[in-house]
Amino acid sequence: MSSYPYTKIKDDIKKRVLEGEWVGEAKLPSSRDFAQAYQSSVNTVEKAIKELCAEGLLKRDSRRGTFIENGVISPLSQSGSGLVAASVIGIDNPLWGTALRGIEDVLQRHGFHLISYSDDRSLDKLETLVKGAVAKRVDGVILSPILDKKDPQRNERLYELLKNSGIKVVFLDRYLNGSDIPFVASDNGSGAYRLTKKLIERGHRRVLFIRNSNLSTMNERLLGAKQAYLDSGIELAPELDVLIPTEHENFEEEFDDFVSRVAEKIKEHPCTAIFAANDQIAEAALVALDRLGLGVPQDVSLVTYDPLNLNRKLKLDITGVDQPFYEMGRKAAIQLMNLVENKDRLSVWGQLCKAEIHEGSSIAEVKHIITI
Repeated sequence: MSSYPYTKIKDDIKKRVLEGEWVGEAKLPSSRDFAQAYQSSVNTVEKAIKELCAEGLLKRDSRRGTFIENGVISPLSQSGSGLVAASVIGIDNPLWGTALRGIEDVLQRHGFHLISYSDDRSLDKLETLVKGAVAKRVDGVILSPILDKKDPQRNERLYELLKNSGIKVVFLDRYLNGSDIPFVASDNGSGAYRLTKKLIERGHRRVLFIRNSNLSTMNERLLGAKQAYLDSGIELAPELDVLIPTEHENFEEEFDDFVSRVAEKIKEHPCTAIFAANDQIAEAALVALDRLGLGVPQDVSLVTYDPLNLNRKLKLDITGVDQPFYEMGRKAAIQLMNLVENKDRLSVWGQLCKAEIHEGSSIAEVKHIITI
């Protein structure tokens, strides 16, 4: 019977690899030698090693033995800390949790450890996290710019702080206009184009596009929707682009006021469908429609970005664009590793990941325009 469980063996071998006990082409001890050292069976060691190979940390050669997989670098072989900080909107949000998993899967292969934070769309909180990352002397940071109307230059100052500290940065999900920092995002324009086409194919001509800011993601989605109209030979009336500014990106504390303003816009500009630029706006639109006595989709059709969480929360089936968060996280981490490992030539300023359309039940054929 094994005195060392395989999980403990696996974790210890992984720790020793990441701490640089074996580097370059150095061969790891045989399974028999490991078994003797861990006072365990060869089969138990084999199970641990096979899982580490499946995770991309090790590789097996049937003739030569076990080695570190190409591209896995020990932090101790570098001059840095071996730490990467990643900040997302909400760690408890399943979508952003998926992005973190993509980031961690890449960092693990390179021997880096992930410190994950949640900024909750608060620039105050993000600034605290950035300063904490600088204090920890991390090698790289992955984060999303956050809108601050009171101090538009605040983001730039944060990135200048990271740059002056020698910390590499990659943006995730969005970017800053005029910035040369690499970013990875969803194909917002293409996704919005395809989603708008679905509305047009069902006869919709008056579609309210509702957004709450001029963030790059929102503007790209608006441009995608406008292009779908142009390609269909339809004129998008200017009043259908509805910008309802909020004090903060996450307008939870302003939600009721935002709902009231959405309701006013619906009354002011009768429509057959609503394109919500994100899921929080879609939730506000649903409440506004309910207050007006209108249902989805029988009265007004509704589409949005990232309907997954909204559908889970409200037990609905809203049609929308599902962003590839895992792939976005993975590619952002690859970009960052290229920068940290001085492979700038392999970096791309902007990478877009293809999103998929969720075919829900919130689009109906146009019967008539509801006026209130």
